[in-house]
Amino acid sequence: MKNSKYSIILFYYSFFFLILGKVYAYDVSLSVGNLCEYVGKIQTDDSGSTNLCGFDPLIAGTFEYQLKNQFSLAPEIGLTFPKSGRDSYINKMSLFAIANGKYNYSNYHFIAGVGLFFTRLSSSGGNEELRNGTGTASFPLANGVVYSRNFILNFGAGYDFNKDWSADVLAFLFNALHKEDRAVSVAFKGIYHFGEL
Repeated sequence: MKNSKYSIILFYYSFFFLILGKVYAYDVSLSVGNLCEYVGKIQTDDSGSTNLCGFDPLIAGTFEYQLKNQFSLAPEIGLTFPKSGRDSYINKMSLFAIANGKYNYSNYHFIAGVGLFFTRLSSSGGNEELRNGTGTASFPLANGVVYSRNFILNFGAGYDFNKDWSADVLAFLFNALHKEDRAVSVAFKGIYHFGEL
């Protein structure tokens, strides 16, 4: 039961905004893009090089509610597709639910919000031998499905090409209060706006 509670939370969150969106949404949109996770924080080789941006496609839905003039509330739910990364034994997927505020200025818009970011890892268990300094060490693999969750801050900007299409660049800030653990993921998204449904 513990492993599935985050999926249930995301389901209810999405169901609530789907129903509310059908009745009150000013704009409903669907976005596709790429998520660059933990930029500069993940070591990629033995010489100490770190990651920049990998291919991690995402899809997300947003329901925008007009508050006043240029201000709106734009809650968003999304996910990255399950995939194996550098370690072929582990399958990884990310899910996020964010409460965004949005300010529109001409064709530009600026976004800020808070939310939850879930990482889902699955593996068949066992151990894996990895380099550890000058030697190797045995590290355990997750047995089954494991979730982690983070509270995130979200900042971004975008441009509206016309009433149907826009693009956003977003930064997800993890562990804002802990300098050593602080990390940033960056998302690039193309967005189609359905308008009022």
